[in-house]
Amino acid sequence: MTPPGLRWSRAAALLAAGALCACHPTDEVRIGFVGELATELGVGGRNGAELAVNTLNAGKGARYVLLVEDDRNDPRVVQSAIASFADRGAAFVVGPMTSTMAVAAVPQADRRRMVLISPTATTDELTGKDDYFFRTGADARTGARQLALALHDRGRRSAVVLMDTANASYSSSFGHAVVMEFLKFGDTRAQELGYRSGKSLEFSDALTGTDKRRPDVVVLVSSPTDAGIATQHLRHVLPEVALALSPWGANAQYLQVAGRAGEGTVALRAADLESPRPQMRDFVHRYQARFGEPPTTPAVQAYEAVMLGAAALGHGGASALQATLSTPGPRPGLDGDFEMDAHGDTQRAMLLSEVRNGRFERVAR
Repeated sequence: MTPPGLRWSRAAALLAAGALCACHPTDEVRIGFVGELATELGVGGRNGAELAVNTLNAGKGARYVLLVEDDRNDPRVVQSAIASFADRGAAFVVGPMTSTMAVAAVPQADRRRMVLISPTATTDELTGKDDYFFRTGADARTGARQLALALHDRGRRSAVVLMDTANASYSSSFGHAVVMEFLKFGDTRAQELGYRSGKSLEFSDALTGTDKRRPDVVVLVSSPTDAGIATQHLRHVLPEVALALSPWGANAQYLQVAGRAGEGTVALRAADLESPRPQMRDFVHRYQARFGEPPTTPAVQAYEAVMLGAAALGHGGASALQATLSTPGPRPGLDGDFEMDAHGDTQRAMLLSEVRNGRFERVAR
């Protein structure tokens, strides 16, 4: 029997070439994608998935078709989307893109035996489960520990975690973990403040509450747009405050919205878009050529999720997809391999960066 690590290492070629699919050349392989298409997260994920399908179709073998559904951040809609994918014969689904939607979708996916590979749903609510849910990103708590330690090492002792509860499964996992890790140092204080995106009064009240507490660091657990708006406000009211981003907000849109106010912001990112690895450089070039703009981290992660699913299909076919993905071992990524365990949870290093001259630059912890 081929060792799992070796077997999966052969899939690395999928990142730059067509799939090794155990299908007849005329077969059509349908792949679902579900995310909220009114957000940067959803659009980036869809674009990355689309580029992956185009990459697969450039090779020999089966033809891949991407089926796209907008979950509109509504649990009933995402459940309906999973059922629709199953009825239309999708081999697997990439998404959901938020943790709250993933938590809502998993029971439906389990009933329909539909594999979900989420690029960005990292809530600890789905950690260690024997189900049809897999993910290519490290769980929220892992990143939260890393960020809390980095901030403490930089001399920060009082923190407010400002988080969007519209994606509560993620923001609560990440935000609460940051607070708990920060308090473990003993010489610190930390507090969570929540608001629901789309509710301007709640957002305003949360910002005012942050101002009054006068922390020396604010951790923004929100979308890039909300994080950018909060940055503009906080730099005006508390000019000396340090700012930090969860992976959710650490994207190009943050740089655009925050502008010069974002300089010096510490960011935890899930992928290194500046990686010199040939696979990443090729991906960035092709994404820019197709979509006319640089890729976002969710685009990278969705691309990897499609390729991961296609590789698993090639190893064992559709009937054994869950079992194939559940085989522990290394998986290929655009900026390096990552480990996946038997529950479909990923161990993957996060990247600590700082905004300098309008871009994210990697820094040592």
